[in-house]
Amino acid sequence: MIGLSPVAFLRVPQYWRNLRRTRAILKVIARHGFSDVIVRAGLDAKLGFLWRRILLTEDQTEIMRATWEERVRMVFEDLGPTFVKLGQIMATRPDLIPMSLVLELRKLQDNVPPFAFEEVRRTIEEDTGTTLAELFASFDEAPLAAASIAQVHRATLKSGEHVVVKVQRPHLKETIETDLAILRIIALQLDARVPEVRQFNVLAAVDEFSRSLKREIDFRNELWNLERYRKNFAQDPTLHVPVTYPKLCSVRFITMEFIAGVKVTDLDALHRIGVDPGLIARNGTQIVLDSIFKYGFFHADPHPGNFFVLPGGTIALIDFGMMGSVDKQRMDELLTFLVSILLNDTEMMVNLFLELGLIDEDTDVRALRGEVSGVIERYYGQSLDQIDIGAFIAQVFEVVVRHHVWLPGDLLLVAKSITTMEGIAQEILPSFNPIEMMRPYLVTLYVKRTLDPLEHSKRIYRVVNDWLSLAQTVPRDVRSLLGKARKGELTLRVERPGEYEREAQKDRIANRAIVTALTLAWMGITAYGLANSSPAAGPPWWVWVAGTAGLTSGSVLLMSLLRSRGI
Repeated sequence: MIGLSPVAFLRVPQYWRNLRRTRAILKVIARHGFSDVIVRAGLDAKLGFLWRRILLTEDQTEIMRATWEERVRMVFEDLGPTFVKLGQIMATRPDLIPMSLVLELRKLQDNVPPFAFEEVRRTIEEDTGTTLAELFASFDEAPLAAASIAQVHRATLKSGEHVVVKVQRPHLKETIETDLAILRIIALQLDARVPEVRQFNVLAAVDEFSRSLKREIDFRNELWNLERYRKNFAQDPTLHVPVTYPKLCSVRFITMEFIAGVKVTDLDALHRIGVDPGLIARNGTQIVLDSIFKYGFFHADPHPGNFFVLPGGTIALIDFGMMGSVDKQRMDELLTFLVSILLNDTEMMVNLFLELGLIDEDTDVRALRGEVSGVIERYYGQSLDQIDIGAFIAQVFEVVVRHHVWLPGDLLLVAKSITTMEGIAQEILPSFNPIEMMRPYLVTLYVKRTLDPLEHSKRIYRVVNDWLSLAQTVPRDVRSLLGKARKGELTLRVERPGEYEREAQKDRIANRAIVTALTLAWMGITAYGLANSSPAAGPPWWVWVAGTAGLTSGSVLLMSLLRSRGI
């Protein structure tokens, strides 16, 4: 059990709410065949005696027929909005989790039951201080779609424009904060007690997910993303970005133009409006490449549900909650990485990893180079129309990660964006091959940037600036270290295996000692009051208070001992 500190003890209501949610999460995890992980992480104590006996001993033959990756996906689906989003973000990080799990988590569905219209009305009216009738000429009560974060309704403005209003789920922030706190506790326990889980870097995954989700539930960020993306493509007739209405937006809802288009994968609808699927495949791929390598700001979740086609063949993108960005330096690195794959130049790729410090001292560089080259050569033996670029890049990533090369997160988002667009393009036009577009586009851009004198001067400036900065800071840092050494303030911290668990055990003992002392004190006060009370008048009020407090603290102590199965 994770100890209940004196400060936490004063926040008992929140503690019990978190404990109830923790139990609900652990029950779902156990029912999907992961009871052994719960026990090894020391989390089974939180289930309570009765549920521990039921869940950890029930027959799981049926659920165990599914693969472990499928069971992880089912856990996320059953646990609700926070966990669905966690799974979707993890699906973009093959550097943190196995590729087999990445591919399974990409199947996560974000369709959930809608919430009541009265909650929609309350959210908008609270955030604007105005009634719904004053803001909109009409507002459909039935939602167009409902997802884990929000649901979308059609409406009409007073000026006549048709819009959609995306409204956040009620109490979403509170639910997410509770789930994130519990997730971090579970991640800490897994990291401390289950060695084979450490390779997945679960704590880093939870921390990154927490930052990403907090940004996504502030709809002002999505408004800013929309405005920036529309400005980038203002002169591109092949793309339409919805118009927004900032005065009808807040942290919890956003209003934008209604897109009267057809789904990009609805081939019958494309033919009805006279649009060539090949044109959409080419333009969609061009948009993704331009957003990454021309503007450095791209849609990080370009699934088919976010692509619509307007009459005339213009593509419309929606849902700008999850975006990626790359600076000029990272763009050069991305170009080098992708060009090395397209040109079958593993030497270029490995040199890039070495330059960026992504390869640790335990990496067998020769073996890495050989495996990556083997993957690329297998694909180079096929004709262009046989190459599945998504599987191709996924296999390269799998080899790279297996050799402990920790790829930057933005590189992985770029890869996901490119491979997702490739999948959409091939779904609407099976004969389309994006490599025919990507190779000349990326190679030409790479050569242009490599030969550009301005880019060279910037690179030289960065190197000189780094050395000047180092020359300025090193003497000051050395002087500071020597000063601390003279004063005896220089300390060396050495972490021993199992230190976290030993410290946690000490905290538990200390916390139990505090609760025991409080219990004895309250019981002593109660006994004294009862012994000196008048039989006729009965015990005074403070005796009842002391008795209740003693009973509460004693119950906390007893439950702590039962959950941990001993002192």
